[in-house]
Amino acid sequence: MAEFYDALPVDFIEPGETTTVDVDGFPVAVANVDGEFYAFQNLCPHQGSKLGGRALDEGCFIICPTHASRYDVRSGACVRPSSSDGFNQDLMVFPTRVQDDVVQIQI
Repeated sequence: MAEFYDALPVDFIEPGETTTVDVDGFPVAVANVDGEFYAFQNLCPHQGSKLGGRALDEGCFIICPTHASRYDVRSGACVRPSSSDGFNQDLMVFPTRVQDDVVQIQI
C-alpha cells in the first residue's frame, strides 16, 4: 500500500522553483507552483535527463535540458514533444500534501 513520506519543509523551495528529493529510495522532483506542491519523476522518460533543480517555465512547466520536451508539473502531461524525434510520453506524478509545514509525497 502506498504511503506518504516526509520530503521537505514548505519553505525549502520558492514559487517557480523545483528541487529533488529521495523518497523511499526513489528520486523525485518537487515543484512549487504558486504555493502548491507537485511531485513528479526526476528523470525525463525520453533519455533519462534530470528534470529537478531547474526553474519552472511560465510558472508550471519543466523543460528537459536535452531535447526541450516540455511537461506540465501539475499533471505530468507532455505538452511539447522532444525536438529531436517527437518522443511524447507523460511524466509519472505522485500525490502530495502538506502536514505541519512539511511537504509529504505518496509513493
